[in-house]
Order: sequence, then C-alpha cells, then structure tokens
Amino acid sequence: MAEFVASFITGFERVVEKDLPKRLDQIKILNLFDGLVHFSYAGNSRDLEKILYFNNTFFVLKTFTGKNLSFPFIVGQTCSQKKYFLISKGSFRVRFQNENQFAKVDKNIARRAEDYVLSNSKLTVDRLSPSTEVWFSIRREGFAFAGQLISKREFTEKNLNKGELRPEIAYLISCFAEPQKDDVILEPFAGYGSIPVQLTKKFNFTKLYISDIDKEKISAIKEKKQFINNPDVEICACDAFKLEHLGDASVSLVITDPPWGYYEDIGDIKDFYRRMFDSFRRVIKTGGRLVILSARKDELEAAARSQNLVVEDSLHTLVNGKKASLYKMYFA
Repeated sequence: MAEFVASFITGFERVVEKDLPKRLDQIKILNLFDGLVHFSYAGNSRDLEKILYFNNTFFVLKTFTGKNLSFPFIVGQTCSQKKYFLISKGSFRVRFQNENQFAKVDKNIARRAEDYVLSNSKLTVDRLSPSTEVWFSIRREGFAFAGQLISKREFTEKNLNKGELRPEIAYLISCFAEPQKDDVILEPFAGYGSIPVQLTKKFNFTKLYISDIDKEKISAIKEKKQFINNPDVEICACDAFKLEHLGDASVSLVITDPPWGYYEDIGDIKDFYRRMFDSFRRVIKTGGRLVILSARKDELEAAARSQNLVVEDSLHTLVNGKKASLYKMYFA
C-alpha cells in the first residue's frame, strides 16, 4: 500500500488515532506524533482530501528513524532509489523543514534533490509558484520523511469572524466529546455555530439545543442549511446562566466554547465560569458529560474544583495562536 504523511492541529493525536479509521477503510496508522500522522492507505488518494482536519498531506517517498538525522543523509538516501511521484506533471520546488521551521541547505543538496525529481517525473522546476512541492522534513522525535505535497488546506483565520472556531477544530472537539445517538446535546455559547454545524454534519444524536445570548448570531445560525427544517435541532436566543427553555436534568452532553474574556468584556472570568457551571448542573442528567474549550486554563480548573467537577480527560492545543485546553468533565 502507498504511504502518506499528514499534519493536523497540535494536541489531538489521540482523537485522530481513534477517528481516522472510522472515516476511511483500508487505512493503517504506522506512526503518530504531535500534529503528524504517518499511515498506509490502499484507497484513492483523493479520499484523503475529505479528512477535514488534515492540513498538509504528503505522498511518502521515504521515511527515516534515528538520532542525528540530517538533510544530506535523507536527501542522499532518497535519491539513491527510483521512485514514482503521485503528481508527475506540472511544476515543483523542493523545501526543507526542521522541527516545523523551514530551513536553508547547501545549494548542492538542494540541486541534487531537484535533479532526483526531474529524473523520476515530468515535473519542471518552479521555485516561486509551483503546482506541487517535494519536502524533506526532520522532526525532533527522531522521524524524518521525504514526500510530495498532494493537498494543502487553504483556510486561514482571515476567513473567520473574530473568536470564531475553525471548522476542523470544531470537528475535533466534537470527536473528543464522543456523542452517542441517544445523546441530548447542548451548545449554550454557540457564537457563529461552528460546533453545531460539525455535530449536525458528521455525528448522530437525539436532540441538539443551540443557544447564544446574541440574537444576531442566533438569527444567522438559523439560516444555515444544516438547521433549516431539521426536527432534531432547536435554536433560540437565551442566557446561558439561565437556560430557561430547558428542564431540569434534560441534557446528557454539553459541548461548548464559552467566551475567554479576550474578545468581549465578561467581568471576572472565575465568577463567569462558576455561574456557568451552576447553570449546567441544573440541566445535566446524572452521568452527563461536559466538554469545554478554554484558553483560561487556571480559571476554568479552579471554578471546576469549586463546583465539585471531575476532569475525566483533557488535551492542550493552539486556537487562533493562543494556548488552549479542552476538557471532558462530569459532576461528582
């Protein structure tokens, strides 16, 4: 089977390891690192573009493991073998990456890599605006690869509203929450609707309650195609501290990204979280779960302890350039 390497947002290794085999048959994970997965796949490589959380995806030419890996070594070893390229027509450039930072190498090394590609494909060199790239990448875990870039996620924060979650993060949060088909889910700080969109597109549940105190955002969410005439989804504008539209013990799973206090004035963040948990305690069923993303790690954990919440699982990641933590909790 052909081998591939794909990058994804840091911190979600365990989530990706569990989710990827569910999304693609004929896949076998070979290595898993922080923000990178190495796998073999017997299906059509175009299927890999359907994995929302893949950023850069590479067709593997060769992989390496060991200490003190160097660009002269991995280029030399790669160029010593014949290899076909998945994309064999168009233009290319070679790039060198060391621990997630692009690096300069000796011109002779770069030229040897270019000559290797030229002699094994119909690609032509274009160092400014190529149609594909060939990377030689070394990671600190003692893993390196040579690979051809076959797809690149063209999505940046410039396309988002301030504070809006990227779709792939919303999807991974939903994966982390592990919703079940009999779950009644609440997203009480829906914002622009990133998490509810992914839940509705990719996951099963019995009922999804979507709410936010901002009436304009709720109006915009109601216009999204996933929610129009959907009997399993209820959307309303309401205060997350009151949740007046929900009865006691009516929700089995809360998945939310509450305000961090960076983009809006919410007062004392510890008090904000305490009041939030008070509200959740009323509506959550016995044995229900809370999945919460926050960049205010210390304040959230302190509020959770004060409300007798148990952290079942957590991970740490980057969201819009800020360190953030994702928690799975339940009331003791």
